[in-house]
Amino acid sequence: MNTKIKTNERVEQLVLAIGEGAHQRRELIDALGLRQKGRRNFCDNYLKPASEAGYIKMQFLDVPSSPIQAYRLTAKGLDFLAELLQSKKEQA
Repeated sequence: MNTKIKTNERVEQLVLAIGEGAHQRRELIDALGLRQKGRRNFCDNYLKPASEAGYIKMQFLDVPSSPIQAYRLTAKGLDFLAELLQSKKEQA
């Protein structure tokens, strides 16, 4: 499978998992069915690409390593979420 396609799928999964709320890393790892020990992989494979695409942002920008750091969708991410949900609805 092409790495770009795999990354896009992971970003889609993350955007769907975050939805309209704010979630901590461990909640997202659980929601995606990943292992807690894969923190670095989660950051590299999910958080970083979604952040670079402009879909997510940290809730506490002043304290990036906060133990209660959470992630939420940006306006662009919310638009992308709406597209994903509409696409899923049309496929059903």
